[in-house]
Amino acid sequence: MSDFWFERRLTLFLDWLSSSGDRELTLAMASVRKYVVCIFSLSLFMTTTILFERNPVTFSNSSLKKVKKFFKSALEHGDNVTTYARRTQNNANPCKPTQRIVFIKTHKTASSTTNSIIQRFGFTRGLTFALPKRSHIFDERILFSREMLLKPAPSYGKGDHFSVIASHLRYNRPELEEVVPNATYITILRDPVKKFESTFGYYNYATLFNLTSSINPLEKFINSPDKYRYLNMTDNVKLRNQLRNGMMYNLGFDHKFDDDISTIDKMIQRLDRELNLVLITDYYEESLVLLKNVLCWEIQDILYISKGLRSDKRRYEISQSVARKIEKWNEADVQLFNHFNKTFWEKIKSYGSGFYGDLQEFRRRQQEFYEECVDSGKTGVMQGREDILVMKANASQECKIAFLRDVSFHAILRREALGNSTKYIFLNETEARKVNLSDILKHQK
Repeated sequence: MSDFWFERRLTLFLDWLSSSGDRELTLAMASVRKYVVCIFSLSLFMTTTILFERNPVTFSNSSLKKVKKFFKSALEHGDNVTTYARRTQNNANPCKPTQRIVFIKTHKTASSTTNSIIQRFGFTRGLTFALPKRSHIFDERILFSREMLLKPAPSYGKGDHFSVIASHLRYNRPELEEVVPNATYITILRDPVKKFESTFGYYNYATLFNLTSSINPLEKFINSPDKYRYLNMTDNVKLRNQLRNGMMYNLGFDHKFDDDISTIDKMIQRLDRELNLVLITDYYEESLVLLKNVLCWEIQDILYISKGLRSDKRRYEISQSVARKIEKWNEADVQLFNHFNKTFWEKIKSYGSGFYGDLQEFRRRQQEFYEECVDSGKTGVMQGREDILVMKANASQECKIAFLRDVSFHAILRREALGNSTKYIFLNETEARKVNLSDILKHQK
């Protein structure tokens, strides 16, 4: 009996279970932790199919060994069995983890948390990163170009190109193709009302526009946005560009077309053709399961520690009338979000019957990872605008790497690229706990 025949039977069996309408049974069967029950059920199912299709054939010990081997392998990979069956049923052309990635960050959309996932994957596998000349952000006033790079790829990359670019930049496909060719392109979007409120609070627009004396500075701003848009902004271009349609701006949109519906629509259609996956902040766990699937990663690759959690002191109440004004002011972002929110659910549907089993397993593993790494009895504050999680004192090396912030990761990558032998980096600006850089380098796979 060939491996392919067995795995095909397994996939058919799981499809039958999923179509049975019994949600609890489906989820139970989808969980690797229940693989003993699955083996018994599979034995019955495969015996029946063998008798019908290969009469008379006996269910052999070798077939049962293949069942056990399959579930053991699925357990080691951290996969839901449905996903693992689909990932491995074509032995001649198995899915391989994607190692060329372009992640276009957007502001206040959980992009820093997502970025740390991608950076961790690339760093622990020795992939090369295209880095900005300074800090962790490329110049967002203009579209990305290769002249912005810290060093050209041949100077220290494997081959003539980089593997990953995951820094703040403005999307410019032709130039990005020259830096990371044949990459998978990913970005993340958030409900525009929530995104605008988060941006307004995190970047402290109330102080910038002298609105702190107002009961609700955000409401006062959105009642007359053109009055404030360019006030006191001459030295902070980045903030100005995020003040309206910030997500579209990061994806290459020019603000002079903010009110041009035709140009907005054409831009969205082009992005739809060019982007491989658009994550949705509002459904973050679902997004990461899709990310895992598109990149052919495993569950441990998408475990995370949240970054950039805005302080409650920087949050605003939003009435329905204010929300409508925010949407009108950010019409391009609204159209962008609505389009990709629709395609997001289409991707979940096309994922197949195993999606919610994978989601359940990811949530279980994520909760375990959080409990392993995070000291729930402590919290920290950064720059007065951000609440930060605190790592347990006896945390594992995996936890330490997961805690690294965007700035810290860029510092490590920059030192590696420039041949700097600096041994220590700080986890963040508020903790004196250090991570030994050489230990992290040993963690590379």
